[in-house]
Amino acid sequence: GAANRVEVYSCQSCIDGTTTNFPRFNSVRKLLQTRKGRCGEYANLMGLFCRAAGFETRYVLDFTDHVWVEVLIADDWIMADGCEGLIHKNSMYEHGWAKSLSYIIAATKDNITDVTPRYTRKFHSQQFQQRRRNISSTELKTQHIITKLRNKLQQGLPKNRIQELERINKLEQNLLNKWKSSDQWTQDEQHGKGRISGSLQWKISRQEQGNDHKQQRHDNQSFVRTFHVQQFHPKATKLTIAVTTNTITISNANCDLGGTIMIVVID
Repeated sequence: GAANRVEVYSCQSCIDGTTTNFPRFNSVRKLLQTRKGRCGEYANLMGLFCRAAGFETRYVLDFTDHVWVEVLIADDWIMADGCEGLIHKNSMYEHGWAKSLSYIIAATKDNITDVTPRYTRKFHSQQFQQRRRNISSTELKTQHIITKLRNKLQQGLPKNRIQELERINKLEQNLLNKWKSSDQWTQDEQHGKGRISGSLQWKISRQEQGNDHKQQRHDNQSFVRTFHVQQFHPKATKLTIAVTTNTITISNANCDLGGTIMIVVID
């Protein structure tokens, strides 16, 4: 339950220099107790709940500072952003938040994939490729690294598991190749809203308000020097949480799966 990192923030307008400590916990047991977090904590819990419901789930890292999960449903990986409370909105980060993406990597305990084309329609543009070249010298080099990591993760796996991973990877790669050649989001794919979570000043500082607020973002750049870090708390509920050695039972949950959720924890 110990935090890997503790962020310390000071109040810029407080006379006494008040500070706030924000431990970044990864343990889902601890997060169910603290009920605090940003995207990383939300992604950990989202992954926990999805796996508890029987879905294969993977962690997704956006190199421009965001994380979420993807859930495997009918051989297709579905984006699920617990921080924003949205699923299957692949265009949200580029089209909605107006992020300048570069690399987005999805990983499980036995697989890793560069899923960037799922979240962009600018893959072959000069600016997009330049951002990628600032991280990896060539696309071939990127693929070499991904393949090397994938082989390492799959060492010692049963043959039938490797065959299943290869089948899923092939299906996904066909989709990723198709998205690479697409240069615009379809009307059905477009999600044009800026970021929901976070304070206004924080979103302005990260330039994640979205396309609808470009002018407002430009107007605010002249005076946003510092900002207060906001600690996000899930809405208060009447949940009852019982923790044993191997399970966590959540009762009175407002959930489509039922009022009680049993989660088996594997550390």
